Amino acid sequence: MSDDDVYDLPDKAAAPEAFKSRIQRFYGYWNRRVDSLPFGEVSLFMNWGYLPSGQDEARILPRPDAVNASSVRLILELVGDTELAGRDVLDVGCGRGGTVHTLLSYFQPREVTGLDLTPENIAFCRRTVDAPRSRFLEGDAEQLPFPDQSFDVVTNVESSHCYPHIARFYAEVARVLRPGGAFLYTDVFDRDEVTARRAELSACGLDVLSDRDITPNVMLARAAEGDSQLEGFGTVSPAEACGATEQSDARVLDLVMARPGSQMQVAMTEGRLSYRILRARKRSRLASRLRPQR
Repeated sequence: MSDDDVYDLPDKAAAPEAFKSRIQRFYGYWNRRVDSLPFGEVSLFMNWGYLPSGQDEARILPRPDAVNASSVRLILELVGDTELAGRDVLDVGCGRGGTVHTLLSYFQPREVTGLDLTPENIAFCRRTVDAPRSRFLEGDAEQLPFPDQSFDVVTNVESSHCYPHIARFYAEVARVLRPGGAFLYTDVFDRDEVTARRAELSACGLDVLSDRDITPNVMLARAAEGDSQLEGFGTVSPAEACGATEQSDARVLDLVMARPGSQMQVAMTEGRLSYRILRARKRSRLASRLRPQR
């Protein structure tokens, strides 16, 4: 069974707009489910988390009272030793605002902008996460609504696998980054596509500085938390599961949470998928290199 069969999604390449619309509907459903639960207002994260293994790169650790500590740790690992103080940061695919909240809480950026395709995600962020030095906008990762060279850092956490045209996203990241700016990027990748993704980043003027496979750390987090998180969603009521889309959404929660035994977790165990952190830098002389030769 293909991923598109599992998600009940249109083909990404053949019908990109229909694919994006289905993604919006699924995450609208996700938000309704989470918001209806007792812990809904503190559920800021949608990532799979990270548990340490002794070869970690975070310079800051989650505070003892951190909610969703493994998800916070994933963001801290992603940042590593990247300097964020006084910098303008864009988080593409911000979900329910967990990355934006972590960056504001643990670092000192000048401003953090969260952007997401799903209206319900942005509504939640504006209601719950919105704070000084932050803003949240609805928008498409493949058509970022910002002028050239608007940001010093772009982050993207566990979101790009939902983009029909990944190279367009990379080109947009390069466009909105200032020369020398950092792209902090983490997601699950098909084993056979990692080399191609790196080549596409380079073609857009983003030089990969590091590429780290953190699959074991993410799987540790899923083994520790996946079952309990899925159970926390409870059962789907007859009223909620009245339509085919809602039934499909309910079934796919198991996959999206990558709980032990799910197709996603099995694919990572078998090495068909790997979860990686990539850090890249925009070339300072990109514009001049692309200028026609005389």
